[in-house]
Amino acid sequence: MGRRDRQERLQQCRSGSWGTISTDLICLVERLFRLSKADAAASEDGNLSKFAYAGIPLLLAALRSFIIEQESIGRLTPPPLEVDSDNLIELLRSRYGIAEPLLEDARLLCEIRNEIIHPNPLPPGTTDNWPAYLREIKERGLLTSTGRPDGDYIMYAQIASHRLFAWAVKVTRSMFQAVADSEPMRGKLVQGFVDNFDAFES
Repeated sequence: MGRRDRQERLQQCRSGSWGTISTDLICLVERLFRLSKADAAASEDGNLSKFAYAGIPLLLAALRSFIIEQESIGRLTPPPLEVDSDNLIELLRSRYGIAEPLLEDARLLCEIRNEIIHPNPLPPGTTDNWPAYLREIKERGLLTSTGRPDGDYIMYAQIASHRLFAWAVKVTRSMFQAVADSEPMRGKLVQGFVDNFDAFES
């Protein structure tokens, strides 16, 4: 019911007012990122941070909002798209021209987000407690890990990683920029939204 209402808001011109929220979400993620950085610095391995559980889903929520905002600002008709978690990757590819390797990063990020918001703490059936379909994330060294192939932390402890959070921020910023650049005239209107990511570097 709620999903249908959200989709109908994209397809119909309804009465009322609206505003952008992607900036608010990115500002919140930036605060979480600073807390995550401090948490990681104080941890034994310099990386452990449970703030990734909150920050990563919010990054993709901000991206969804940004896409809708970019498509809606200045239009008197509904934006010509559907945006939901089932078609986000295809939308990024077909409408915004995002290609590999960024598209693969987007896929991996969506899957990490899905693992967080649809948690299943049961074992993945591998010797290192990490699911095979996300093996590339581990091979990149983005997780909190013991480094032992036969005795690693449980999967969600591995996700509690500042390095993973930092990678997610980088990937999301690249997707924001690609969406803005896909239509240069409209992109100028929303470049300031992309520039909110500059705060992560200070």
